[in-house]
Amino acid sequence: MNNIAVLGPNPAWQKTLFFDRFAYGKINRAKEMQQFPAGKGINFCRAAACHSRAVGRLVQFTGGENGDRIQTELAREGMSVFSVRTGGATRCCTTCLCRETGTMTEVIEPSYPADPAEVKMLLDYFEDALDDSGAAAFCGTLPTGTDPGLYARAAATVLEQKKPLLLDSYQNLQPVFESGVEIWLKINVEELQAMTGEKTVEAGLANVFRSSGVRFAAITDGPGKAYASDGKKLCVYTIPHLDNVVNPIGCGDTASAVWASELLNGNDPFDSFRLALAAASANCLSAFPGSFSPSDADAIARRIEFSEA
Repeated sequence: MNNIAVLGPNPAWQKTLFFDRFAYGKINRAKEMQQFPAGKGINFCRAAACHSRAVGRLVQFTGGENGDRIQTELAREGMSVFSVRTGGATRCCTTCLCRETGTMTEVIEPSYPADPAEVKMLLDYFEDALDDSGAAAFCGTLPTGTDPGLYARAAATVLEQKKPLLLDSYQNLQPVFESGVEIWLKINVEELQAMTGEKTVEAGLANVFRSSGVRFAAITDGPGKAYASDGKKLCVYTIPHLDNVVNPIGCGDTASAVWASELLNGNDPFDSFRLALAAASANCLSAFPGSFSPSDADAIARRIEFSEA
């Protein structure tokens, strides 16, 4: 089994509230509440476990009562985790899902900076995890105020070990793109636009391959069309409509995990992204982010069409 060293520095304690109807500016009483650890790195590792083609070895910051809850629950899940205890508390994210309209509203608490000693410890843990892994993944943002050079320092370690990097983040990453490491980029359309300043996916991808070390790029757009490119070939994917969506949180993280797992196993990047999109769609059928039924994913994969643009 291949390992992926997953740097997910900004986890969250997730509360998901389910409403029959949700009205802004009104009192809304939830019908159901679920609580669990989440955040892009956690969701990535959970999805990798569901896919069973690679094992995510998570490295993260945790602090306060929410951090304690996260560590306890991840231990119950059996996830491989290296956690650095921080003086600042881990944030809580609350998601409100309206069954009547199918809409989602997220409320995200602020995160707090990790100090230099905590950052160094995180990077040491990451190097240890990478030693026993075939690839790395950087998932999500840094806690607010944390050294913005953290990802660049981690990328130097990835380059030194001559391993590929799945990048599921887009802010303040120019040093990572310029590091020389082989990058598998997986972001969404809005993130591509914010990162490149281009309005179309085609122009954004051209910008990415012109100015960075990206080997493959995959772009999602929720239930809309998705795209994958190696800088020469561009494929466009049509995703089937789902009538019974439960919770869309974690779909992008699921796509990242499955795509990285397939690439690490040497499979075709374009067909691998089809499987990743299918797993992301199957994740919508579960309330638990980063969790999906492989049989659901297989059924959806058979309905996903893609062709060269």
